[in-house]
Amino acid sequence: MKKVNRKLMLGLFLSVGVMASASFASSQDNSKMQMSKEAQHIIAENAGTKDTRGVVTLKDYVIQEKARYDWIFKNHPIFTKYLPNNKVVGKLSVVDRGEEFVEGGHGNDFQKYSKRKGVTSTMYRLPATDPLVFPNKFIGPDKCGECHAAQYEKWSRSRHSSTVRFPGEHPEVSNELNKSVFGPDTASILPKGITPDAIYCTIGHLRTKMGYFDAWLLRGTYHVVDGLLKDGTGTVVAGSNQFQRTWANDLTPDVAKEIRKYIPNFPVTLEEHGDNSGYVRGLASYAAKYKKGMAVQAASSYCQVCHPWKFDFKTTKEFEAALGNAKELQKHTISKGISCEECHGAGGHLKGGEGLMTSNCERCHQRFSFRPFLAEKYRNSKDPKMKARAAELGLTSKFKSAGPGCGTEGSQSYFTAHYEAGMRCTTCHDPHDVTGYVVTDTAKPGGVYQDTGDYLSSFYTKPSIRKSCASCHKEAAYIADNTKDTHSKVSCQSCHMPYLMSCENFYAVQYQDHGGFDTQRRSHIWKIDVSPDHKTLNPPDGQPREQTVPKKYKDWYIAKNDEGHNYIDLMWACGKTSWADKDMVDNKGCHSIVQSQLKNTLHFKDQNRIYDEVIGWQKPIKKIYSEVTVAIKGVYEMLDVTKLSVEDRSRVNELIEKAQETMDLIKKDGSWGVHGFKFTERRAKAAKAYVEEAQNILSKASK
Repeated sequence: MKKVNRKLMLGLFLSVGVMASASFASSQDNSKMQMSKEAQHIIAENAGTKDTRGVVTLKDYVIQEKARYDWIFKNHPIFTKYLPNNKVVGKLSVVDRGEEFVEGGHGNDFQKYSKRKGVTSTMYRLPATDPLVFPNKFIGPDKCGECHAAQYEKWSRSRHSSTVRFPGEHPEVSNELNKSVFGPDTASILPKGITPDAIYCTIGHLRTKMGYFDAWLLRGTYHVVDGLLKDGTGTVVAGSNQFQRTWANDLTPDVAKEIRKYIPNFPVTLEEHGDNSGYVRGLASYAAKYKKGMAVQAASSYCQVCHPWKFDFKTTKEFEAALGNAKELQKHTISKGISCEECHGAGGHLKGGEGLMTSNCERCHQRFSFRPFLAEKYRNSKDPKMKARAAELGLTSKFKSAGPGCGTEGSQSYFTAHYEAGMRCTTCHDPHDVTGYVVTDTAKPGGVYQDTGDYLSSFYTKPSIRKSCASCHKEAAYIADNTKDTHSKVSCQSCHMPYLMSCENFYAVQYQDHGGFDTQRRSHIWKIDVSPDHKTLNPPDGQPREQTVPKKYKDWYIAKNDEGHNYIDLMWACGKTSWADKDMVDNKGCHSIVQSQLKNTLHFKDQNRIYDEVIGWQKPIKKIYSEVTVAIKGVYEMLDVTKLSVEDRSRVNELIEKAQETMDLIKKDGSWGVHGFKFTERRAKAAKAYVEEAQNILSKASK
């Protein structure tokens, strides 16, 4: 009987949802708000484990959010003041946990290729403590610091500690959130009509982007014209809601015009940025389309997973009573940012703690997304190893339009030889010290920006590193250390870890075949594929690689080679553009079409040109390597049948060992001259001379 009722309930629930969605799509009636179809389905089915086992799993996590959205629809000023008075511009779309955790990453499709059936969250991990459950066992980082002083000090000066900030905690903009950051005609941190007393917090840093959550803990996907949110006056307008440093400071109209010389459709004016645009340069529409639509999204649905905070409220009733009162919410905040307990567990090892995790980087930095067409490709593979891994290889990184999103470092590295060899986040990184201060001297004057002498005002980041590339790649490091040519000051990361990740989802300027221009984070792929046409970032078959307004990028993915490993293409390795990459800034902009200060012939406009340059270095080194390795084998064969004096035999062995040592160096380096052509060529020619001398000794003895 229970099964019948459950199915009947599910059918009725979905029927209502479908009818509401049909009406919503045709009339854009914002007054009839519903949670996403996926959330409705899971809620109606009610097949979680909380009620039966006392454990919260994925479906329970979705179900727990229903009360939150019920409250929003009844109490948020958008629904109580603006909508009833027809003061909302743009269609509203609910983006809840059902949409983000399940539907967004093709989580329903994953089961078609996996041995495990049922919904899957490919993009996110559930936090150990749901922010909507009261009370929780958090004690706050200050308590952890009582005994862990060194770790607290490292953490406190990192961006992890300040990814969530209250008004008054922004010295890098003189705590002026409503004033232009970089001078006239550029954006402020908060958009029109959104004042500091109407928000709970800002999210992010000046290095990349900054958004806000309003006092009702709804994601700020909107601005208000001719009024103020705190007063419920004016009109709510979709988009122009997120501050973006690259657009506000670096991608000026003059720079955009320069890029347009090479990319005819590159946007210059606000209008040319399309749905991604806003009313001023530097305030883009994120999770929104300018004046057309915006996400209705509670903090608990998405951002709070990786930009978390916790309250000390004892009950949900107390929490709901404080909503709308920013000061009250801030007063009851016991933890904010990626604090100790977000990684180590609530309460840490103290009595009542829920467990002691040594680290939990993957929660925020291993965001996957599933591509059914990739899984289908591998399921039809003739290679049995690849066929068996079809579901796994169907995963790629979470994308923001045509670029891998922030938090995908771990999903990129998962498909690498480094990961297979045991390398993890904490192999190289100190999780307590993830930032590092780098002096910024590229900020445009005339706004409220000021250099505070710490990471808050820095445009760049240099995290503390436990192990560098040189720790393992000793041969490559040796060649680089002895190189005095073009690339002598370029770091390994510049080429092998280019900035190709999108934080802003600034798809208006995503031109991936040109290596830019929405690039704020380092990739974690490392392997460079030397090919004239292989591309790292790709659309599904049939979709154009380059789009014009209105852009609609969907289901892009990172390419894999025959071994199932991700790779970096030559355009991203050599010709990318990124104003976030300090290595590029310090090295004359490398080969970027707009940043490079090198001669024009070294501004790389296409991948074929780069391929020709690389092959020009590699070909002579490979030729000598082939000649010498064959000659070494021949010399050893001759040694077995040639009568030599003790001195001559010793000399031949010495020469061949020296030649072999150089060949081993070149092979283990693996760049075939790219890491340092002149030094590599000099060593290779010396090795050839050693072999020739050995051959001469053998030749004389055999006469």
